[in-house]
Amino acid sequence: VKGLVLHRHPGRVGLAGRTAVYIILTGITVGIACLGGRTGRQADAYGALTLVSRPLLGRMAIGAVGLGFFLFGVARLVGAVQDDTVSKGRRVLTAIQGVFYLVLAYVPASYLTGNSMSGSQQEQQRNTARLLSLPGGQVIVFVAGLIFIGVCIQQIRGALRQDFTDGLDLSRAPRFVRSLAGGAGTVGITARALVFMPVGVFLMIAGVQADPGRSLGTDAELLSLSGHPWGIAVLALVAVGLATFVVFSAIETAYRVVISSR
Repeated sequence: VKGLVLHRHPGRVGLAGRTAVYIILTGITVGIACLGGRTGRQADAYGALTLVSRPLLGRMAIGAVGLGFFLFGVARLVGAVQDDTVSKGRRVLTAIQGVFYLVLAYVPASYLTGNSMSGSQQEQQRNTARLLSLPGGQVIVFVAGLIFIGVCIQQIRGALRQDFTDGLDLSRAPRFVRSLAGGAGTVGITARALVFMPVGVFLMIAGVQADPGRSLGTDAELLSLSGHPWGIAVLALVAVGLATFVVFSAIETAYRVVISSR
């Protein structure tokens, strides 16, 4: 198991899969902007999964992405434990990232095993309803939204400081890649965090109002923008930001030091 985890290529499958997902989300966002939301696809993980799952090859790709997310998550956890060259805070953040990717691996796995709504806004609202039904559920949902926003803010902070460059080994990269990595990472990671931050706000509102219907995902967020003339301009900026993240994600797929806390 250790040999498999520490091998650099399997973990990169997760990063490659993430790149593919964001390519699809960028395309769906462009479609929402151009067609006013009449794309027939949700701008979330569910929309990406349904788009590629039709042929057998697509389902195999979804399985590979899920396995890649799992292996990358394990690799980040191993890095958090083994890499003592960084601060404890950085190692904790790396461990959190590892757990996030392990949880993320559930989405494609669940979809392939019969949960046809995996990653959709409908499932998000069902999960919110389950949390609200627990003792102290409103507090749990509110805190979950607060944590979500905090993670997004931390990502923006790290992007502006270009902390992500510590985890890239660009020594063998072409000059244009080295020149592109910093700007693409700063703009792309910041844009991604800003796109997802409202999801945390909606979770907090759902907690305060005890209404799972208020727990909205990126699909509802982007569709609401498409109903306003000024929203089309915002959607265009979102698409550019996500496309920039795709560029950075591709660079990270090739040059990320997988087993580390950086």
